[in-house]
Amino acid sequence: MKELWKKSATELSQLIRQKELSPVELVDLYTERIKNIDPIIHAFTFLSIDAAKEKAKALEKEILHGDTFSPLFGIPIAIKDHFDTVSTPSTFGSYLLKDYIAKEDHLLVKRLKEAKALILGKTNMPEFGFSATSHNPIFPATRNPWNLEYTSGGSSSGSAAAVATGLCPLSLGSDGGGSIRIPASFCGIFGYKPSRGRLPWPIGKGRDLEHWELFSHAGPLSRTVEDAVLFLSVLSGPDPSDPYSLPKAEFCWSDCLKEDIRGLKIAYSLDLGYARIDPEVKQIVTKSIELFETDLGCNIEEVDPGWPDPSEAFSTLVYFGADLPVLKKAVSENSQKISSHITRFLERSFKPEDFSQALKIRRKVIFEMSKLMEQYDLFLTPVTAVPPFPLYFQGPDIIDGERADPLLSWIPFTYIMNMTGQPAAAVPAGWTSKSVPVGLQIAGRHLDDFTTLRAAYAFQKACPWQDKWPPIAFSASKD
Repeated sequence: MKELWKKSATELSQLIRQKELSPVELVDLYTERIKNIDPIIHAFTFLSIDAAKEKAKALEKEILHGDTFSPLFGIPIAIKDHFDTVSTPSTFGSYLLKDYIAKEDHLLVKRLKEAKALILGKTNMPEFGFSATSHNPIFPATRNPWNLEYTSGGSSSGSAAAVATGLCPLSLGSDGGGSIRIPASFCGIFGYKPSRGRLPWPIGKGRDLEHWELFSHAGPLSRTVEDAVLFLSVLSGPDPSDPYSLPKAEFCWSDCLKEDIRGLKIAYSLDLGYARIDPEVKQIVTKSIELFETDLGCNIEEVDPGWPDPSEAFSTLVYFGADLPVLKKAVSENSQKISSHITRFLERSFKPEDFSQALKIRRKVIFEMSKLMEQYDLFLTPVTAVPPFPLYFQGPDIIDGERADPLLSWIPFTYIMNMTGQPAAAVPAGWTSKSVPVGLQIAGRHLDDFTTLRAAYAFQKACPWQDKWPPIAFSASKD
């Protein structure tokens, strides 16, 4: 079948249900692509090809005797190394966990297996997910498919690069401060952080070094909004292991794929009132925002959200959210093998009153966001303040001519949505003069995944990106 690797998960699912495509054929296809492309971009840390192939053979027998299948039946999927799996190590990108094998799969991995998706392997991430870039001490850095000398963003680095190059149609990622949306933006694909609790995140299970419990969301990285909706329809739903998990969605997921959003009131900000932004990013994102008015019939209005810069508060909450005694002890015993930005962070001196102040600022952000979203259906911003930048940098130290914190100054728009817990999507807004992608963030009201996904789908229809592939994606193509 011609250019099968370009097809979306939704299209592949239809072909499987119609018995026009074999899951074994799909595994073989992606195996060949991984073999040819992944040694260059380093999206995967571990592969489970043999197990996927055996599972695919079993699914073929089911196809012969049935006609009702899960939407993800036979669909190859990659799993971020953040998620525990029993069949492969779950390293979290850290030397400290390089040999760690979980006793049980993460809940969402279990749900994928129950849906009979085919897990191709685990994808790369920065150490502990504590960076929005793509390098760690134990695996080669994941390279940006659009420019191999640039970072793919993080922390769902390998997941985004794998989907962007056609090594898999879907990947399970996690987002504690932008970790789905940032790499999706840098790699030119769709990324979605659902409302907190939409996909359950078990509390108190897994590694002792987990430190994103307060902010972490799981979500999909995909080429299309349709594929993300397919993914969410299967994995969403409550679980007792997560007291914050939401009941079954009160809407039909497929209804998110109705593109008419005329009349919606949309707020936007290009700088949140305090951030610096690269001029070319500003230009590209501004054009994409205007499209909501000119092409999609929405009412748009620029706003100053009114909350203070919460970057220090966010860092403080992450610090106190870590299991500090365990983490500090482990790092001190292996300091030469730990990412330098992590050791520097742990050496900082925070006082209890810093934690109290950080909570106050978080409440202020949530309060001001709630006031804003009472007046508007959606809130649009850039995903990042800068375009993709060279590999091995934590971030730029100058933005639009001014000094900047390389760790957080270039991602002021994403971690806000983790502090509030509201849904947020990253869609490709355009490409720079250097041919690297720039993303637009679409944030919805608290718990309103329905409108957020509808808006993303409408934008995809008005400004399609899914047929834009980086040149390296064609290096393994035989058709």
